[in-house]
Amino acid sequence: MKHRIRKIDRILKVQQHLQKEAELRLVNLERKASELKIAQETLIQTMNDHETLHGLFVDVAAKRLQALAAQASVVEKAKVTQKVVTIDKAMQAKRTEKMLSGLKEQDRRESEKKDLASIIELLARGEGASFP
Repeated sequence: MKHRIRKIDRILKVQQHLQKEAELRLVNLERKASELKIAQETLIQTMNDHETLHGLFVDVAAKRLQALAAQASVVEKAKVTQKVVTIDKAMQAKRTEKMLSGLKEQDRRESEKKDLASIIELLARGEGASFP
């Protein structure tokens, strides 16, 4: 039983590490999406500014805006996928945690049963049992 508990505990630690890694990836994707949104807003403000070379670079800016929008779309799809992965990793870790808790409880009960049986056996033999 102790070997199984140690094994499940190691598995739990690995799953918790994978969960943290998935959460970190999700945070990085959210940061990248935010950066792309800021870049798009900045470019749109620049295009709307009438003082900047009167539209000489409108075509270049429009192409850049399309590229940013395409990147944002890819990042949003990756975010959705990563959210699913993150939730899955968290659920795996939670299930393993419950399993480990159950095993520890079972081990504790078995240990208590063994201790109780040895006490009863000592009392039944009458060795060292002195009652007031």
